[in-house]
Amino acid sequence: MTTTRRTLAALGWALTLSLSALGCSEVTSPAPDASADGGVAADGAGGDAGTSDAGTSDAGGADGGASDAGGGAAKWWTCSTWESATGTKTPRLSGCEQNFDDSTYGCKAPWYGVKQGGVAYSCNRCRGGDPKAQAQWRAVDFATEDPSKPLSGNHKEVLTIDGNTWHLQAEHTDSTGKVHTVRVDGWYWCSDGAELKTESLVFHATHKEGSDLFGWFAPDVFTGLFLTKGADQLAWSYNEGFETKKAGDALYCRVGSTIKGKPCGDPFK
Repeated sequence: MTTTRRTLAALGWALTLSLSALGCSEVTSPAPDASADGGVAADGAGGDAGTSDAGTSDAGGADGGASDAGGGAAKWWTCSTWESATGTKTPRLSGCEQNFDDSTYGCKAPWYGVKQGGVAYSCNRCRGGDPKAQAQWRAVDFATEDPSKPLSGNHKEVLTIDGNTWHLQAEHTDSTGKVHTVRVDGWYWCSDGAELKTESLVFHATHKEGSDLFGWFAPDVFTGLFLTKGADQLAWSYNEGFETKKAGDALYCRVGSTIKGKPCGDPFK
């Protein structure tokens, strides 16, 4: 999909989680590269209780404690039991630069450490997820930030951040009038400068249902950032794969908020 491109710097965005700034340009929704390696290795440090493997995790497991993060678009997932990964245990690196936040903000994929591209990563700064991103977020026009402006192709998209899991629902009408839909589930972790200099967030897509039009694949792994402006606006800056070339940025408003006097409603209602 072709959309207007604009830098986040021009929009006055602040960084979440003290992450390093990246050059940003906008596309409607992430289109990660399916070539990334989603393998997961075990980590015996700190008494951590498991992790999600991009190839084996169950994004729909039963958990009566699952919470709906925001109350917008229909929730189709529950908090998973997230099967323990197998592999050689990788103790948490003693040189991790920052302490980790092990709080629970919603669904929580336990952390054992991750093996990516043959490299083991043991540091994770946000084991329970990013507290500032917990909500349901509706995609909006990047140039105007106006929730009332229709998106190209009557595009509708809601991104839900529930603890350290994420869930995307999108709908798009092509030039023939055919309506395409997709739903994607995944989880994410926060890298540390001791192991990954960019301190990116690492997103695992574990499950996908629907059209290939949107460019989503599962399993898949890609890096990016969550950036915030106030409490009600979020930008998702992402790469095509793990620390590969920049793909773009998607802009969202918090469902239920008001942006520039315009309500940010649920596009699927």
